[in-house]
Amino acid sequence: MKKSTLLLSFLFLSTFAFAQVQRYVTIEHFTNSKCSICASRNPAFYSLIDNYPGAIHHVAVHPSFPYNTCVFYLANTTENTNWVNTYSIGSTPRVALNGTMVPLGSQLLPAATLQAALNQTSNLYLQVSEPSTGANRNVTVTARTEGPLSGNLRLFVAVLEKTINLTTSNGEAVHHDVFRDMLTPADGVAYTPAPLGGETSFNFNYSVNAAWNTDEVYVLAFVRDMDTKEIVNSGTRFDPIVSSTKQASVFPLVLTPNPTTDVVQLRLSNDNMLQSLQLYDLSGREIRVPSSPTLYGAEIDVASLKNGIYLLRITTKQGLITRKLIKN
Repeated sequence: MKKSTLLLSFLFLSTFAFAQVQRYVTIEHFTNSKCSICASRNPAFYSLIDNYPGAIHHVAVHPSFPYNTCVFYLANTTENTNWVNTYSIGSTPRVALNGTMVPLGSQLLPAATLQAALNQTSNLYLQVSEPSTGANRNVTVTARTEGPLSGNLRLFVAVLEKTINLTTSNGEAVHHDVFRDMLTPADGVAYTPAPLGGETSFNFNYSVNAAWNTDEVYVLAFVRDMDTKEIVNSGTRFDPIVSSTKQASVFPLVLTPNPTTDVVQLRLSNDNMLQSLQLYDLSGREIRVPSSPTLYGAEIDVASLKNGIYLLRITTKQGLITRKLIKN
């Protein structure tokens, strides 16, 4: 097996890395329950995104066009309209990916366009806590700064209904992640990032409408840069919880070579000690690979992994940090 050589000159290099986290692909889907074109194009779109569980947050917004008698539009005319007004569109179905409209084409969302947005990381982590599943709910959205954040950032928190089984006049029988209500104002709430490693929490209360299926209701939170429309990251209660990192005193660490094709060497400074290592893919699933840990580092064999981005969770006596590992 090919081995990677660690140059001695790297041994004591202080690398003050940011603990980037998974960036969920946030898809805003504009559709209409009376639109026959929507009914013909939505199935292929849903089939595509179903291939990437754990990587995508999807919301279906229902404008007044082409028919203002759409049942989901009528359920919340003001806020559906406000959401659509974020973009200069006048037809359905359309899709925005992380805040950028996908151009009109033969496919609502081309597979290549989606795949290019997968396996990305973000400097913002959003954790949604919604402990109650009854009619009256308390929601906490925690925004943690994992790296530099800037821009005209605002937090949006929306109530969605995950699955609605209802045959509408365009023939669609199942409707996914339907937008129901906004817990923040239409233009969101101002979000000022906490210092690196710090958190800011937002609390909301809401009641589940009697017309909704209580078991299917959940909250989607996302932060948007209002100047560019980019969605920095998003979160739901279904996402894996990512532990906070000890950023106040980020410790010297070397991970090389990175990117790698087979073996990567982890080295800590001599005043630190390794306690544990975990490797995750960007869906939050832990990946088991051969490793040879020592007190001050480890050799990690990733030759068997598919090419892509992984997150290495490193716990030492000085704290916890997550580093991005790229397999080529």
